[in-house]
Amino acid sequence: MKVFLGGTVNQSKWRHKVMEQLRIDYFDPVVDDWNDAAYERELSERRFCDYLLYVITPKMTGYYAVAEVTDDSYHRPDRTIYCYLSEDGEDTFSEDQILEFEQLGEVVKKNGGAWFRNLDEVVSFLNSSIIKEDSEEVYYDGFVTFGRRESHGFAHSIVNRLNESGFNIFVDLNDIPLIIDNEEYIYSTILKSDNFIYIISSNAIRSEYCKKELDFAIKNNKRIIPIYHRDIDNSKDKLDAIVAKKRIIKAEKPDDVPYLVTCIKEKLEADRDYVHKHTLYLFQAKKWRYNGESQADLLFGAERKDAINWLNTSSSEQIPSNDHIDFIRASKNLSVFMLPLLWLSKKTKNITKNKLFDKLTFIISFGNPIAMADQLRYLLFSDNPARYEGVSIPMWILFIIIQFSFMLVGIKTKNLGVFISMVLSIIICVFVISIALSNT
Repeated sequence: MKVFLGGTVNQSKWRHKVMEQLRIDYFDPVVDDWNDAAYERELSERRFCDYLLYVITPKMTGYYAVAEVTDDSYHRPDRTIYCYLSEDGEDTFSEDQILEFEQLGEVVKKNGGAWFRNLDEVVSFLNSSIIKEDSEEVYYDGFVTFGRRESHGFAHSIVNRLNESGFNIFVDLNDIPLIIDNEEYIYSTILKSDNFIYIISSNAIRSEYCKKELDFAIKNNKRIIPIYHRDIDNSKDKLDAIVAKKRIIKAEKPDDVPYLVTCIKEKLEADRDYVHKHTLYLFQAKKWRYNGESQADLLFGAERKDAINWLNTSSSEQIPSNDHIDFIRASKNLSVFMLPLLWLSKKTKNITKNKLFDKLTFIISFGNPIAMADQLRYLLFSDNPARYEGVSIPMWILFIIIQFSFMLVGIKTKNLGVFISMVLSIIICVFVISIALSNT
C-alpha cells in the first residue's frame, strides 16, 4: 500500500506531519534538484500509487496542485484524496478562497474521491488501509460497470449514495486497460461481489471492457442488476441477450438518481443472505480449484453444514454453478482424518497468523543441530564405557520443542503428512525420555 504526497510545496510542513504518522509506504515528490528524471519518477508514482493525496495550504504559489486534484478526481476518483488547510503557519486563506476550496471538495466527493477536513483524518484513513490489507477477504454488495464516456458522473453518484446507505459497492473505472495484473484484480473483485450492476448506455454496450466483465459475471452465475441510463436505439441489437431478458431498472428522467438508488437498494436486499453465500462459496470454490482441489481448502463443521443446506435451497433469480456443486459435494465427502487438522487450524489461527510465528519457527529450527551437538559431545568426550548406549535427555527435550513448532506449521499449512509425522515424533521422544529416566 503506497500513497503519493501531492499538493502545496513552498516550504509547507504538512508533509512532515503526515510522513511521521503514516504506517504505509509513501512517495514524496519534493526534491532539491528538479530535473527530467524527477519529473518522470513523479509521473510513474502518480500512475502506480494506491492513493493520490493532495493537500492545499495557504503557502501555495500557483494553481497546479488544484488542477491535479481536479483532474485525478475525474480520472482516478477511487484513488484521489483531497484536503485543504485554512491555515499554514502564519498564512491563511481568505473567505472567498475557502469557499472555492469547499466547492472543489464537493466536486471531488461527487466524482467518487475522498475529501477530509484535516490531516488527522487523512492519516487515519490511510493507516486503516493496513487493517483492510491484512484482514480476511473483503466482499462487496455490488460491482458496478459502466461506459466511462457517457456515465462516469452518473455511476459515481449512484455508488456514493449506496455506500452512504451502508452498502459496500465497488465501482470499476474502466479507464485502465485490462492488462494481465489489472484483469486478474477486476475478475477477482467480481467474484467477491454479490451483485453485478450493469449501467446501460451505447458506450457501455460497445465497450470491450464492459463486455468482458459482463461475460465473466454471467459465466459465474452472478445476479445481474441492469440500470438504464442513456438511449441505446442504435445499439439495441448488441445488448446482451441475458440482460435484455431481465427487468431493467429505468427512471422517467435518465438522471433521476434518488429513484434509481431506491430501486437498486430493494434489489440488493432481496434474497440477500442467499446471494451472499453464493458469492462466498463461489470464491472459496475457485480457490479450491486453483490449489489443485486440496482437501485443506474444503469446508468443515458448521460451515460445511450451512453450505450443504444452502445447496439444497433455491432462489428465484440465481442458481449455483458447477463450481459450487463440486466444491460443496467434495466438502461433504471430506476425509475423516482431515477433520481434526482443520479444527486445530481454526483454533490456533491467532498463533499461526501472527507475523512473529514464522520468524520464531525459523529460529527454533536451529535447535536441531544444537541438540545433536550435545549428543555428539557426550559420545566423543565422555569416559563412560557405556556412552554409546547413553541418551542425552536435554537433546530429546529440544527435539520435542522443535517437533512441536513444526506440528504448528503443519496445522497452519493444513499439511496432514507434516502434522501426523510430528505427532508421532513427539510420542516417540516422550517414550525415549521416559525409558531413559526409568533406568537412571
